[in-house]
Amino acid sequence: MTDSKNSLSLEKPCSHGDWILWSTLAAIVLSCAVALSLNLVDPDLWGHVRYGQDWLAEGQLARSASHTFTAVGHPWINHENLAELTFAEGYRLLGTHGLLVAKCLLGLGILTAMVCTATRAGVHPLLAWAWMLLVARNLTPFFIMRPQLLSFLWCGIVLVALERAFASWRDNDQVDWRWLGIVPLVMVAWVNSHGGFVAGLCIVGFTLAGRMVELVLRRGRSSWPTALLLALVGLACLAATLVNPYGLQLHGWLLHALSQPRPEIIEWGAPHPGDPVFWPFVSLAFLALVSLVATQRRRDWVQIVVLSIVAWQASLHLRHISFFALLCGFWLPVSLQSAIARLRPSPSTHLTGMTMPVWLRGAVGLLLVGTIGLQSYTLVTRLTQFPVPRDSYPVDAVQFMADHELDGKLVVCFNWAQYMIAAFAPEVTVAFDGRFRTCYPQEVVDMHFDFLLGPMQGQRWRSERSGPVDGTRVLSFENPDLVLVDRHYQHAINIMKSVSQAERPEWVLLYCDGTAELWGRHQRYNLAESPHYIPPSTRVLNPQPKAGALMWPALPTKKMSTLLAQAPSQQD
Repeated sequence: MTDSKNSLSLEKPCSHGDWILWSTLAAIVLSCAVALSLNLVDPDLWGHVRYGQDWLAEGQLARSASHTFTAVGHPWINHENLAELTFAEGYRLLGTHGLLVAKCLLGLGILTAMVCTATRAGVHPLLAWAWMLLVARNLTPFFIMRPQLLSFLWCGIVLVALERAFASWRDNDQVDWRWLGIVPLVMVAWVNSHGGFVAGLCIVGFTLAGRMVELVLRRGRSSWPTALLLALVGLACLAATLVNPYGLQLHGWLLHALSQPRPEIIEWGAPHPGDPVFWPFVSLAFLALVSLVATQRRRDWVQIVVLSIVAWQASLHLRHISFFALLCGFWLPVSLQSAIARLRPSPSTHLTGMTMPVWLRGAVGLLLVGTIGLQSYTLVTRLTQFPVPRDSYPVDAVQFMADHELDGKLVVCFNWAQYMIAAFAPEVTVAFDGRFRTCYPQEVVDMHFDFLLGPMQGQRWRSERSGPVDGTRVLSFENPDLVLVDRHYQHAINIMKSVSQAERPEWVLLYCDGTAELWGRHQRYNLAESPHYIPPSTRVLNPQPKAGALMWPALPTKKMSTLLAQAPSQQD
């Protein structure tokens, strides 16, 4: 219901002559699209596509760890199955550029749902889209090609359903049960897409519980039937999360995983001023607070409580900033408009009624045309390029491995491991990868980070069964053949140098550039009588930085002999 007293005195930009408003709106929407078109490659994307492809090729879900030699037979609780199937099929049907376009359209669709929710409540479209620009900026670091995109989709649908279900709540405590009935169905999809369903379940649970409290306080015993139905919807949402391939095992694993700290993973740390999203988050939180304090509309205390809880979590964990942004996008435009209306010095001033000199209108027009042109160019560039930078990923080391047909057991830093799986599986298996605790025991996790990071001045969390920190253990466990090290991990580089300079060295440097070092086991690659011997003359030792990039997936060009060996045999 529109509160005309507190709404902005802005005419809607529907006049054909008011091209400034239309151009401003177009520039804002394009800016939102650019913010949601970030084309950084996520290290796990190779794995997400590959695991989905594996499932489609084998016709059944993998129940234990795959493509690894350190966790053979270990249960794999994969909470991203639907997302990985989506990525695999999306890549097959749309290709790389199609996936980028689909990602951007998904983001714009979510923002459009926010704007539609706001305009139904009387918010001016221009103000709504201006607010979306800040929301989109907060989503930018998280809106890359990874399963959490589906979390954002399902969260958006849930918030739309809750808004429509309680649209008449303030007036007569009425609930549109048709919309509320959608929420458990969404939870079925969400629990199979991404672990963010836990956040969604909490948002739904707190919202329904808050509405029940409101109802009981206003109507007393007469509210019990409606309150009971709301409780049943909440229980149905909880039960919906059991509709997954693992049943209660998924919940048990989640409780165990979430109870253990992850100091090695940046997204689970608190935001700090060095993070790209820190100041957008602070700005969003500040404006949200100002809007709620200054609004002249009746405040929704249930939404305020939920917002406060999510904001608290966002201040503790970077990855929860995205959910705070989604809530702000759906819930705050009305309060923002009311706060601005309260602060305006001249209520009679209409934006579309303001007169400008001809020269000023021309200057504004040129600025808008330039902005639209620049944003369009940036958007097209991002949607047609998906670079894998040579100074961030070992694309040249991967080509060296393909040229020399290297295979076997590979120790590789977790953020490159799924690239290796996509490039060389099944000939190459890895010690550890970005699936983390979903398919690796904590002892393997600890072994890996002992090698990469060392004790981290006591800041790491480790299992008691892992024993003391030992960075060399990963080099002997299950006898790996190769070690690929990111040169940014100085602790690991120092370990490899020390073991190669020992009296009886076990490892030899086969390849080195400014990004990566590839080491091979001495007896396998450094003895002339070995069938895997690589002569020193063919080794590459050039520690200079690499420039440029390859387009994703940046897989190596393999020798014909390798391709023939991998091809299925055919009988005449």
